Amino acid sequence: MDACAASDASLSSLTFVTEEYPPYNYLTDNGLAGKSIDLLEAILEHTSTPFSRENILYYPWVRGYNLALNEPNTVLFSTTRTPARESQFHWVGPIAEDQVVLLARSDVTLDINTLEDAIDQGLSVAVIREDIGAQALTELSYPEHLVRSAIDNRSALYMLLHGRVDLWAYSADVAEWIAQEEGYAPDTLKPIYTLMGKSYLYFAINQDTDPRLVTQMQQALDEVTNLPATTQAINDG
Repeated sequence: MDACAASDASLSSLTFVTEEYPPYNYLTDNGLAGKSIDLLEAILEHTSTPFSRENILYYPWVRGYNLALNEPNTVLFSTTRTPARESQFHWVGPIAEDQVVLLARSDVTLDINTLEDAIDQGLSVAVIREDIGAQALTELSYPEHLVRSAIDNRSALYMLLHGRVDLWAYSADVAEWIAQEEGYAPDTLKPIYTLMGKSYLYFAINQDTDPRLVTQMQQALDEVTNLPATTQAINDG
């Protein structure tokens, strides 16, 4: 019996929202792609839920985040699960492991052993509003006057590489991917301080969504990731 058979609630009532966060979710000339997109497709196929990648909403992070906070049946991915966000959403996952760091230009020498070192040196940091990097800095009491908001990850990369900020708070792997997509060498950026230890990406679901849908989706994810062929396809990206 699949995950939908136990309830009248249907995963087809969910609205899925994503952003550019490669290699997990991103837009190509042929449409949306990435490990999280593949996983979502496998989940919905497993539950016999009608699905097309074209139906996924592709928004800037802030818009998608606010939509998931305020609209029932909205699923935002890939979203870092943290204690501060825990009560804001239902969670289905994990999807993957991630790490949020402070990134600098490789050609710039900075001596940072603690966050206080960065503060003492007055280092400015690019963030994306409501992104995990921005939230981590807030929780760690990084001075607001040293934080600079970017509209998206490519804007943050531009700010860093053109000297408008000293650092960028973001996922190390995703930042490297974005830099290479923009034509920069793999060693253009360097992580100099880890803001968060090991963290995990999830599907974040609006709190007012039917809990049965959350249970169904989690059950389907658990079953899908135990299928060898599907797991291999997801791991291969």
